[in-house]
Amino acid sequence: MELQQLKQQLEKEMKGTIVHTDIWCLPMHTYEITYQPIEKKTMDILMKILLYSFQKSTFENAEELSDILLVEPLFIEDLMRKMQKNGLLARENKVYQLTEKGKQQFAQGVFEEELDPVTVELLYSPTHSNIFHGDIEEVLDYDDFPDQLYRYMKNEEETLNQEFFINEIQKMYLDSMDESEQEIKSILSLEKVQINDVPCIELIIWNNEKKEFFPRVWNTLLNNWDEFLEKEIFEKEKLEWFEKFQSEIK
Repeated sequence: MELQQLKQQLEKEMKGTIVHTDIWCLPMHTYEITYQPIEKKTMDILMKILLYSFQKSTFENAEELSDILLVEPLFIEDLMRKMQKNGLLARENKVYQLTEKGKQQFAQGVFEEELDPVTVELLYSPTHSNIFHGDIEEVLDYDDFPDQLYRYMKNEEETLNQEFFINEIQKMYLDSMDESEQEIKSILSLEKVQINDVPCIELIIWNNEKKEFFPRVWNTLLNNWDEFLEKEIFEKEKLEWFEKFQSEIK
């Protein structure tokens, strides 16, 4: 669909007198982020027993523990490798010892396992100072993009830091499970890969019953009305509209 055709559809749906229409673009920044997730889950009984054993004594291998606990060596070896990988267990002078991290997690009864790094792309609007959800590829299918940019657009990205992206990814991509919870340990890489223009259709409407003007702005990325932009335009321009569009409402 072309933007002009979409604009005509929106105009037909409006109640009131349309006194002004415009189409302009809003810059949208795409960030590629690679992060390190961890999964928190309640320790099982065998892990607690192993951690308790390493805290109270020293062992050179899994076989020694297997003989004491009467558990298959393969199960113990697998858990020991997992605990070493995640920093709970360390091998020094040919024996295994519990680390400070291991002591802390044992006391809490919660095991934090590092998962494979994950890479995601996020859309960020400096004007909104917020992350957007949507398919930028669908927006790029429009073939009649305007050259005009949003008159109040912002380029500053003061809110952007690792904590900002960690919070956003945590909200959007990590689901809580019954006995475990995923969190982001750190951002491994952060790069702005592109900036795309998102067309928006602006309508200024006269409500004859309330005797007032109000703006509507259709954001093609949201595929919906953009209340943030509508509020901004209203606050900045409402005093001008009576004089500017007086001839349109007589």
